[in-house]
Amino acid sequence: MSTISDLQVARFKESENKRHMGEMRKVKTENAIEYRKEVETNEKMLERMKNEYETKVAMEQSNLEKQLTELRRKHEKRINEENLRLDEELKNLKSTHQDQVGEIKISNMNEIERMKESHERTLANAKEKFIKEKTKWEV
Repeated sequence: MSTISDLQVARFKESENKRHMGEMRKVKTENAIEYRKEVETNEKMLERMKNEYETKVAMEQSNLEKQLTELRRKHEKRINEENLRLDEELKNLKSTHQDQVGEIKISNMNEIERMKESHERTLANAKEKFIKEKTKWEV
């Protein structure tokens, strides 16, 4: 009987092994399917996140370029205004300088005129003295 029992035990073991191997294949297949689904889900989510990120980056870049353009326009306007102001200031300085040069010329001309008059008076006085002295000696 022991041989029959051994034979039955061996068959039972073999059937258990087959059943166990079948269950293992089934679980392995189910796990592989679940793994693929999980991978696909995560890849789709990753792709969606990547697209959202690229969209946000593009929007931010667009906003930054817009701000940069606005700043450049403002600075260009300010530079033009400053250039106009500086041109006006330069014109005023040149005008003031010309006025000062004119005043100095007039002042110098008046000084020269005064000096000429003073010189002529001095010459006239010297001539009178000379004539007086000459008449004294001629008599």
